[in-house]
Amino acid sequence: MSAGAALPEIGHATPRMRLRTLGHGDADEFLRVVAVSRAEWAPWLPSRPRGSTDADVFEQELERTTGGRAAGTHLRLAGFLEDGRLAGLFSLNEIVRGPFESAYAAWSVSADQTGRGLGTEGVRALLAIAFSEPPDGLGLHRVQANVIPRNAPSLRIAEKVGMRREGIALRYLRIAGRWEDHVLFAMTREEYAPGLPHGDPAGDR
Repeated sequence: MSAGAALPEIGHATPRMRLRTLGHGDADEFLRVVAVSRAEWAPWLPSRPRGSTDADVFEQELERTTGGRAAGTHLRLAGFLEDGRLAGLFSLNEIVRGPFESAYAAWSVSADQTGRGLGTEGVRALLAIAFSEPPDGLGLHRVQANVIPRNAPSLRIAEKVGMRREGIALRYLRIAGRWEDHVLFAMTREEYAPGLPHGDPAGDR
């Protein structure tokens, strides 16, 4: 079961970032972030296909962005600082409509921007988009997120934005060549508190 209808063009301004879809003109900045973040991101991402390059990763991200938006199944946004630097990637994936009205949230923060609260800021914006009614948002009822238990920064982000722990899924996803357990987080529209601050610059992503 999928959304089946194209998503509107949605962006969001936070106090320090503009969340928008990636375009071909963002290639250099995307590739810079992939390069500086390679070691930090590697334990939390699926292994690349053999022979895949950073440029291939960018093209795949563009395809997922445009294809997912057209199908209504993925909203993939990039958070840019005022000076044009890419601070992080924030997405709502596997959007399902009908009786579920749900999506999975995911995020990655550039390694040169960690510790500033930008991850928290971006995920709060993502939740605002998820739960706001169209045309400003997607009008979803539930957002889920899955985090590897030893990924302490992402655990803190999920907790700081108010997501609720629902349990542990054993050997849930194959990440970096290993079947990893994941902590399951969720939030429903009834739990969403839009008045929370966007981020805490002290000591988290």
